[in-house]
Amino acid sequence: MSPHLDWAGLYRDLIADIPRIAREAPLMLFGLSACVDARIFAHDLIPLFEADAPEPARAFGKMVKERAVASIGGEVRIDWPEGPGWLAAHVPISYALGGTGPQAAWSLAAIGAPALIALEDRSAHKLAQIHPDILIAENGKAVRAADVVARGPRQPEIFIIEYTAGRAIDGAAPRRSSRIIVRFHDPGLEHDAQFETLSAALAHEAGAGLISGFNSIPYELIDSEVAQVTGMIQKWRAAGLGTVHLELAGYDTPRHRDRTVERLTGFITSIGMSHSEFLALAPGNADLASDMCALGDRLGLDRVCVHADHWAAAATRGDPQAERQALMMGCLLAGTRAAHGVPAYPRSIDTRATFATPPLPPLSRHGDWSLVACASPYLDHPAATVGLGDSFTGGCLLVLGSANSRNSARTRHGEPVKAG
Repeated sequence: MSPHLDWAGLYRDLIADIPRIAREAPLMLFGLSACVDARIFAHDLIPLFEADAPEPARAFGKMVKERAVASIGGEVRIDWPEGPGWLAAHVPISYALGGTGPQAAWSLAAIGAPALIALEDRSAHKLAQIHPDILIAENGKAVRAADVVARGPRQPEIFIIEYTAGRAIDGAAPRRSSRIIVRFHDPGLEHDAQFETLSAALAHEAGAGLISGFNSIPYELIDSEVAQVTGMIQKWRAAGLGTVHLELAGYDTPRHRDRTVERLTGFITSIGMSHSEFLALAPGNADLASDMCALGDRLGLDRVCVHADHWAAAATRGDPQAERQALMMGCLLAGTRAAHGVPAYPRSIDTRATFATPPLPPLSRHGDWSLVACASPYLDHPAATVGLGDSFTGGCLLVLGSANSRNSARTRHGEPVKAG
């Protein structure tokens, strides 16, 4: 535990404040990826290592084993068209909601806070995975998912291979629990025209906007796809939405990632990523604080957020106290999900949770930036690892969006703002 702060006590205080936070929460706008996850435990992949398994299956098993033993999660694109069918026929699979926006919304719905998601695929298979209180744009209104009529064909899933510390995969036991996101196709973004129209109409009362999913776009389509998104962001910003956050995720190549970030620069105000993604993106790797601030300066951002297993940190030009609560809410919702295997309402801190010392002080200054860090309630053996970063992002944006909404209300109802 940090020698300076009682993290468990601070988290208990935050849990006690959740009813108020959820009750006062403004609407969140969450896009632009949505899918159904086909979830597989790596220790169930025994058929891939059998002598009579086809060569692509053995290669797939080798990839999973090597990444798990090296503690590498991330996301990969696999060229094995028969893979989904072969896996479905040979290993146990369960299905759940996927995509950063929908999973972030799921964690907010679990505590009673509102979020509108982009959803192009409204098949029965997809809708069956969505929390009933998540909102979907339907006929010009924000409608509960439970009230949306299913339509359209079932779409291919994204595969999530979860590996657990100490659980052997073909004789080798990973040291860390994590997951590997596997794409056998490139699903692209959710082209939900109803979401685009309604989110623009509601942006004036929304707290924050989240965009993600650009790693599932083929490189040659990045410019055209991003252009559509930036058009939507411009409408959000014109309506007064203060925070537009890009959750980076893992890309097939640095070239793909860098082109996406380049095309979104000037439109987003905030960026978030895992620590491993940050190390791959930050030039020089001088130190965490300097590199976060340098990235924020280079991209013209108000906020850079990095999350890891044991801690979360942010460089912000905003209110550092609101940022610390945002980081803690993110860690709390992620830790609760780790304990339960799915998003849930935080009732307490899991008794197995440990708190490490973050790599930065709880609060410090670096030029024009405030640096904020917190310890997370970490579990060595989580019930699941999928979606933890998405739940973290949802929790952060909930608090930041609420702070934005309060500031906007003070501006609207206080002294008139004079034009420069």
